[in-house]
Amino acid sequence: MAASIPLTNERPRARPATGAVGYLRRSTDRQEQSIPDQRKAIEAYATLHGLRLVHFYTDDAISGTTAVLRKGFQELIADAQKADCAFSSVVVYDIKRFGRVDNDEAGYYRHVLRTHGVEVRYVTENFSGDGTDDLLRPVKQWQAREESKDLSRVTIRGLLSRVDKGLWMGGTPPYGYDLKYEAQDGSTLFVVRFMPDGTKEVFDAVGKHQRTLAKGESIQVSKKDRARLVPSAPARVEIAKRIFTMAAVDEKGLGAIADTLNREGVPTPRGPKWARIYSGSWSKGTVRAILDNPIYCGDMVWNRRTDARFFKIAGGRATERKSAYGARLVPNPEVDWIRIPDAHPALVSHRLAVNAQRVRTEREVSVQQTGQNPRVVGGWVGKRSRFLLSGLITCGRCGARYEGVRRTKGKRREDGSKVVTYSYGCGGYIRNGRSACTFGPLPQVEFEEAIIKTVLNAYAKFRGPDGRKELAREMGNALQTDTRDLKEARERARQEIAWIDADIARLLDHLSAGTREVIEERITTLRGEKTAARGRIEELDRIEVSRVEAEALVREVGAFIEGLEWTLRDSGPEQRVAAIRRCIVGLRTGADHSHTTVTTFRVPAMGLTDAESFDCPLAR
Repeated sequence: MAASIPLTNERPRARPATGAVGYLRRSTDRQEQSIPDQRKAIEAYATLHGLRLVHFYTDDAISGTTAVLRKGFQELIADAQKADCAFSSVVVYDIKRFGRVDNDEAGYYRHVLRTHGVEVRYVTENFSGDGTDDLLRPVKQWQAREESKDLSRVTIRGLLSRVDKGLWMGGTPPYGYDLKYEAQDGSTLFVVRFMPDGTKEVFDAVGKHQRTLAKGESIQVSKKDRARLVPSAPARVEIAKRIFTMAAVDEKGLGAIADTLNREGVPTPRGPKWARIYSGSWSKGTVRAILDNPIYCGDMVWNRRTDARFFKIAGGRATERKSAYGARLVPNPEVDWIRIPDAHPALVSHRLAVNAQRVRTEREVSVQQTGQNPRVVGGWVGKRSRFLLSGLITCGRCGARYEGVRRTKGKRREDGSKVVTYSYGCGGYIRNGRSACTFGPLPQVEFEEAIIKTVLNAYAKFRGPDGRKELAREMGNALQTDTRDLKEARERARQEIAWIDADIARLLDHLSAGTREVIEERITTLRGEKTAARGRIEELDRIEVSRVEAEALVREVGAFIEGLEWTLRDSGPEQRVAAIRRCIVGLRTGADHSHTTVTTFRVPAMGLTDAESFDCPLAR
């Protein structure tokens, strides 16, 4: 981002009276003749007035609503302040080409130029050269600014009409999606896939590769053509689904998901060739952007952020921003999001996305939140942990987390090697000694085996010839509980809408000339709350599990249970940890560390949190 050029302290020297430069600007690359036409007009003006043009400064396809981002303009201002400046006039086509800025900004830059002996001349404005120019110039500058604001308002109206149809609103599509361009009759023109190096692959309607667009090369389409999101290559779609599954089912954090993808060598959505800011590795921010994007559920969600200079969309219409000089890119409140359900194929279900968010928001991630140090004693942390139950065991005496501990005994074996033991111990004792608790050790191998047996026994009824029927019945009961909860939540939202309608009616009864402003402001707030309540009802409707989704969920959980014993005993460390966390809510030792209670999910499926407790046969 270019910075504004400060005034210098140098005294201006005499400038060549006939020396002049031209300034050219156009706002969009679709105005193909704009720059040449301006140049011809400026050259004709210079000849007519005896000026010698020594240089042209150009800003091509750059908005004139601010001067800060225009490199050519800033270079002009900087050169005008130099002691050896070779011009005394800047010639522009009209007020708008100088900039559609407000009078304060335009006046500032004219003052900088005039202070250094440079005047601004306009080809088509017909200024007389006397004092009336100082009266007319601000009016024309204000008109140029207002034209830009009116265009912005009209553009927003057009965008609102497009988003209602579920069309893509522009920019790079989310990872896992491509853009399908359609003609007016709905026929497919081509499909565009954005690559990590900034190039774009173009495919025809049947998926045959047509050509590759170089980085920065635009897609030439008609204004009447439109784009929609479609699933990308199967490998990309699968990665997007895995990210949600790792977050919701395996309960992995953002860093763990990114690390898994990096170790597997999965290409990132954008790489260093796209831009220097990208490392080519998955990061927490990239994973977070995917998990936070409701587009993956099939809904087109627009207006999540505002980047416009003059207007924002609030309450479904264009509303003028209070300041055009503050931070332009700002998040909008969810009540102002525009959501079009089922606008494109979903990559994940609403239930999976909601549970991914739930796991993230409920996870305790800091010492301040947990009151404990999450470090695992013995040097084993995160994905490298050899302790299957890390983070799941709570001390029944002091409430601290149990931690995996590696200890070396003093006496060596006959061959000289050290004797190493692994166990779980109370974290309160480990950090604060006997003043907090006792060690209460649980030998790792024996304890983990006892927990595995307890888990397998808990789900034994779901295995065997009638196991799938029992699972379907149990999940049906759990889903019915979910359904009742959803119905109650919908009823609360409907009641809230009824109360809001009643409040609005009461306010309108007291409307008068004296109270109009206050009441209208309050009604606007209430209507926003009503829109939010309606949005919650729509979201609850989408979350409710359909019959087809329930059947698929039963199949998926049934397959998981069938392979559970092998997963817990023989699979890799990450798979074992993920599987045990799908089954166990938590473990708690007795106050005297003499026994351990295991609380398992009644059904090892995400979101079904009905739990059962068992007493583990091994306590020490």
